Amino acid sequence: AGDALLQMLTIHLPSPHTAQKYRMEMLYEGPKDDAAAIGIMNCDPAAPLMMYISKMVPTSDKGRFYAFGRVYSGTVSTGQKARIMGPNYVPGKKDDLYEKSIQRTILMMGRYTEAIEDVPCGNICGLVGVDQYLIKTGTISTFKEAHNMKVMKF
Repeated sequence: AGDALLQMLTIHLPSPHTAQKYRMEMLYEGPKDDAAAIGIMNCDPAAPLMMYISKMVPTSDKGRFYAFGRVYSGTVSTGQKARIMGPNYVPGKKDDLYEKSIQRTILMMGRYTEAIEDVPCGNICGLVGVDQYLIKTGTISTFKEAHNMKVMKF
């Protein structure tokens, strides 16, 4: 049954590169012609980083969380300096905005995690060291004029 389900998903669901071309307008709150929007639309690993954190996953350390999300453009890597924008961030203002480095990028496979160097766009991963700045969801970017990704309810 698992093989049949996986085969159905690969046949019927579009790849990130295909899907983001028509979904960018529903994903990004900013102007549709800035560098972040174009990077999201083209799923470009060389574009500025745009990552949406959708969930905070508890770790084995008490009170610490992995920030779990999807990279929409650019590449997120360990030690990279990035802008962490909470859901209340308004472009041009400083509240709910932090500029910090990402301690570690991890690949999450069920209850196991594996440290990896970098994650290109179109993939999902976990980040370590971001949990102090985000409560539930947020956007991580390297682009100074970036707007938030739209908050996704699910």
